[in-house]
Amino acid sequence: MKKSNLFLLVIVTGVLFAGCGGNQETADSQDFASTDENTLTVWAWDTNFNIPIMEKAGEYYNADNDAIDLNVVEMSNEDTKQKMVSSFTSGVSEGLPDIVLMDDYDVQNYLLNYEGKFAELSEDIDFDQFAPYKVTNATYQEGVYAVPFDSGSAGLYYRKDYLSEAGIDESELTNLTWSKFVEIGETVKEKTGKWFVAFIPNRGTHYIQMAMQSAGLWYFDEDGNIFLKDNPAIREMLPILKTIEEKELAKPVDYFAPEGIGAVTSGEVAAVNSAIWFSATIRSAEDQKGKWGYTNLPQLETVSGATPYSNLGGSSWLVLNDSPNKELAIDFLKQEFAGNDEFYQEILVENGAVGTYLPSQEGEAYQYEDPFFNDASIYKDFSSWMADIPAVDYGVNTQAAVDALRGGMQSYFDGAMSLDDMLTEAENTYKMQVGE
Repeated sequence: MKKSNLFLLVIVTGVLFAGCGGNQETADSQDFASTDENTLTVWAWDTNFNIPIMEKAGEYYNADNDAIDLNVVEMSNEDTKQKMVSSFTSGVSEGLPDIVLMDDYDVQNYLLNYEGKFAELSEDIDFDQFAPYKVTNATYQEGVYAVPFDSGSAGLYYRKDYLSEAGIDESELTNLTWSKFVEIGETVKEKTGKWFVAFIPNRGTHYIQMAMQSAGLWYFDEDGNIFLKDNPAIREMLPILKTIEEKELAKPVDYFAPEGIGAVTSGEVAAVNSAIWFSATIRSAEDQKGKWGYTNLPQLETVSGATPYSNLGGSSWLVLNDSPNKELAIDFLKQEFAGNDEFYQEILVENGAVGTYLPSQEGEAYQYEDPFFNDASIYKDFSSWMADIPAVDYGVNTQAAVDALRGGMQSYFDGAMSLDDMLTEAENTYKMQVGE
């Protein structure tokens, strides 16, 4: 995710990359795929994460092959989607890149609604080498259309000193449930006066999404129908979020915004449920070295097959089917993002990027014992969890489902609506939004 990744690189390395491909002064035509057979144009967002990583991939490729001109253009996620939709609906193939970065939550939407616009890659790339949940998301009608990139393998970070002050032993976090998580939060706030977490409960759908995926569930059922009222993960998590609000355990700030980050780095917060990329934000508070630990996510109690493994964030690379240099684009992704262990080691160390290419996780960089986390092998641990994240179908209307659910959450928290009534209304709202 763009904002998360920006914090990740700035904090991990403190290095700002110059030369972020796609000169803002050049003509728009230079942002598009070129007929020059030695040029590849890539659209990606985030000049501090995705773009320098892609440029690094170009350096590796050119070291082993005839040199190509890799033109990496900064393009926001929203602008990328807008330009693709405009081109696809108008039937004009020009004006697009060769390779595009796409948020994982959007992939299925584009594969379904714009069938034939992206290159099928399974004959060229061995997708058995990637985390299964990412491959599932890239699969449409038995074809695979995206090269998985970064991981959102998630866990629970916690302040060891605050738990100790509250009389809570770290062993109590082993096999933790969400209800026990809330109980610990109450104790921590009572004993220490600290906020337990930092996010706005009535917008806490990232908690719901982590919980759903940990059980192999999503906002939609196997037939693609909206699945809110009878979704056991949602039904368990909404009372959890309601209690967090009622007990005032959460500092009510935007989790992804600077104030949310600041609540953690200033020492106001005792715990964070987030992905591996958030470790860099925590690590930025140098005065807190040795005070943080981590473990698996809390686990659902009412859902059969629930696990402590889940995902938050992540993106993948797709090749445009009408790219004039499609074969070169595929070969480039195959060599670097689907075959270069050394590349993945470097972007882990330099950029804090945990890839979902499984062979790379045997490298030395993943064995790093981080002194900030009391010499724990944090990259190795989160990467090992990644292989067990249940795969889910994100469907084509995740954002509409999120909006519909959020629309009624505060009414439920306030007691103005029952859980059943709120979820029924949310389903109806969703159906109106998408025209069902």
